[in-house]
Amino acid sequence: MRRNWTTRAPLRLSITVAALALAIFGLVAGADDRARAQAPSVDILSISAESRLPDGILFAADVMGDVEEVSVRFSIEGRRATQYDYLEFGEGVLSGPDTSAHAELFYRTDTLARYLPPGVVMEYRIEVLDSGGNLHESDPVKLILTDSRFEWDTVSRDGVTVYYHGPVSTRANSLLDASLQTIENMTPVLGIPDDGAPINVTMFNNIAEMVDATAARSGAISRELITEGQAFSDENAVIVLGGSARATGTMSHELTHILLSRAVTGARVSIPTWLNEGLAEFGNIDPGLAYDRYLEWGIDTNRIAPLTSLDTFPGDPDLIIVSYGHARDVVTFMVQTFGPDRMAEFLAEYNTSRRFDASMEAVYGFDRRTLDTMWRESVGAEPLVEQQVALLPTAQPLPTFVPYTLDNIGAAPTSTPAPPISEETVSEPNATPAPAATSEPDRVGGSGGGCFAAGPGAPIEGGFALIILAVGSAAAYRTVRGKVAS
Repeated sequence: MRRNWTTRAPLRLSITVAALALAIFGLVAGADDRARAQAPSVDILSISAESRLPDGILFAADVMGDVEEVSVRFSIEGRRATQYDYLEFGEGVLSGPDTSAHAELFYRTDTLARYLPPGVVMEYRIEVLDSGGNLHESDPVKLILTDSRFEWDTVSRDGVTVYYHGPVSTRANSLLDASLQTIENMTPVLGIPDDGAPINVTMFNNIAEMVDATAARSGAISRELITEGQAFSDENAVIVLGGSARATGTMSHELTHILLSRAVTGARVSIPTWLNEGLAEFGNIDPGLAYDRYLEWGIDTNRIAPLTSLDTFPGDPDLIIVSYGHARDVVTFMVQTFGPDRMAEFLAEYNTSRRFDASMEAVYGFDRRTLDTMWRESVGAEPLVEQQVALLPTAQPLPTFVPYTLDNIGAAPTSTPAPPISEETVSEPNATPAPAATSEPDRVGGSGGGCFAAGPGAPIEGGFALIILAVGSAAAYRTVRGKVAS
C-alpha cells in the first residue's frame, strides 16, 4: 500500500508548531518563575485609617521587607476624584527582609479645598513599592468618617442612619421619622424611586459643636446668619443642628436637596437656585413663619425679583429670605395648579435636555416669564415690566462735516434719552426697584429654612447650608402681623 504523504504533511506541520509553542511557553513560564523568585520580598502586616475629623484622617501601615515607599490611595463615595499621598516612616528601620517598620500619614481636611463632612464613606488601600519597582497592594477597606470629638450612637431605618451623641435619642428618632416622611412625600413629586443610596445624618446638639464641622461660607453672610444644616448631595450626607426648634424642618429641607440631586443628575450644576430651594422648602414638613412674613414684605414693597434673575440668590440677607419665600410659593403654585406628575415630568425632561425654558415649554406649555406672570397675578404682586426688545441699529448716512465757526462753537448738544431699564435687564440680583416703604422686615426668630448652594466647581459639590436670622428689628413684623390679624 502506498503512503499518502500529501495528507500527512499538514498533520506533521501542526504537531511541529504545537511542540514549538509548548517549548516557548515553558521558557516564558520558567523566566517568570525565576523573576518572581528574584523579586524583593515585601509583606504588608497591617493597615488602618482613623477619622480625626474635622481636622483630618490618620492612615497607618506596618510593613516588612525590601520596601522603597509606602503610599495610600483613597476615594470618597460619590466623588469621582481619587486622592493619593505618601506615608512617612516612623518606628523601626527596614534593614533586611526580616525587619519591619511603621509608616503614617495625617491627611488634613480642615481647609476648604480638602473639606470633608462627617458621615461620608471612604474607601482606601495601602500600596507598597519595593526596590525592584514592583507594587504590592492591600485589599480595599471601607469606613464611615465620623466627627472624632464625640462618641456616636445611631438609629437607622430604611436606608437612613442618624448619628447622635448624648441623651438625645428621642430627637434623633424624630429626625429619622422626618427623613422617611420626606422621602415618602417627595419621591412622587421628583419622579424618583423611594429606595436609593444610604443617607448618613450627623446631628449636633448645639451651635458650638457644629460650627467646626460645617463648610466655610462668606464672612459677610456668616456675620448675620447661623448655619442650621448642610446637605452634601454627591456624598449622601447631611449635618443638622439638633438643638434647633426647627430641627425636623431643617432635616426634611436638606434631605430634599439630596433627593432632587437624584432626579437631575445631568442638569444639577445648572438648576436655578429658585427651583432648587423652592423644592427643598416645598418638601419641608415643618416650615417656620419667617418666609411667609418676608414674602409679604417683599410683595408689599415691590422687592420681588423676576424668576429669570434668580438663577442665583442676591447677597443682601433680607432679600435672600424674600427669595426663599418667593421660590417656595412659586413651586407650591406649580405643584398645586398643575399636579406633582407634571413636576416630575418636567425634571426628567430638564435632566435630559439641560435647557430650562425649552423643557418648561415642552411639559407645561410656557416659559419662566409666563409662569412668573401667572404667579404674580395669583398673589397680587406687581406685574413684570414689559420686556425691552433690542432692535438692530438703522444705517445712517455719513454726516456732513462743517468747519468750526463762531456760530457753531459752543452750541448745546442734543441729548438722547436713555431707555427705561426693565427688571429683565438688571444684571445684579440685588438691584431691586425702590421700595414704597422704608421699613425693614422683622427678622423673625426660628428657622427660615433657606440654604446656600456651593458654586459649580467648589469642593463641596451640591453642598447646602440651612440658615436662620440672628439679629434685627421688629417694626415691619408688627405691621405685617397687624395686617394679617385684621
